[in-house]
Amino acid sequence: MAALAGKSEIKIRPNYFYALISVTLVLFLAGVFGSIILQSQQLVRLFKEKVMIVVEIKNGYEGSETEGLKGEIAALEFVKENSVKYTSKAEAAELMQEDFGLEVDLTEYNLGNPLYDIITFHVGADYMTPEGLERIAEKIKSDERVSDVNYEERLAGSISGQWGRIGWIGLGISFILVLVAVFLIIYAIKQALHTDRFLIRNMHLVGATPSFISRPYIRMGIMGGLLSALVAGSGLMLVRWWLIGQVPGLDTLFTISVWMVVFVLMLAFGIVITAGSTWLTVRNYLKSDINELY
Repeated sequence: MAALAGKSEIKIRPNYFYALISVTLVLFLAGVFGSIILQSQQLVRLFKEKVMIVVEIKNGYEGSETEGLKGEIAALEFVKENSVKYTSKAEAAELMQEDFGLEVDLTEYNLGNPLYDIITFHVGADYMTPEGLERIAEKIKSDERVSDVNYEERLAGSISGQWGRIGWIGLGISFILVLVAVFLIIYAIKQALHTDRFLIRNMHLVGATPSFISRPYIRMGIMGGLLSALVAGSGLMLVRWWLIGQVPGLDTLFTISVWMVVFVLMLAFGIVITAGSTWLTVRNYLKSDINELY
């Protein structure tokens, strides 16, 4: 039996390459959806706080008066900290010319600058409802220096509802993904062990116990799941770094702690599913009739 043990340790080396690729891809996709689901509420808050409120200042007010209005708005409880910005109508005209590619001066016909000095800001997510924004607009418009208050009313009203539907869709996709992952990994590992089916059966016929035969395969499955989780987790971290560079504010959502939670779940799922699939496959070969192996 000792000789058999040594022989089995040397020869039991199934080709896990394609199986590991499949497991890695599945774990990576599961990690992406898992991260989104874990942070869905925080993502809703982030998008809500990206809606811009534009305050138009009446002509004739400038200098200390506009600075005073800016300070008063910044002090309001519903205004997001450090989000208040003043833009003069001259700056607004330049920005509009750049955005629309205009090569002519808007004031060359002596009609004056038709734009207003504006103050823009974002509000906290708790106030980002159609009713809340309406109350905010009415409060600011009551100031005699303010001409009008504008915001994307339809956008503000639809963010929560749309994201709620997206969350349910994501949850459904994740559930389907898990099911597909299980079947895909089982099939991939079964194919990887296919070349060893006769060896597994012969070892059983000469007296090796199922646990003795399964042990090296299960050990290999555990190592394969660990390796796949490490690769998938590294890929998820790279995607996180890239997204943070593209979308300001995401660093407060997809933190290292969130990544660690997702990675631990990926690690546990990868090890359990690969080791379990390996054990089921070996057990199936042990119970199969010799003619079924051909």
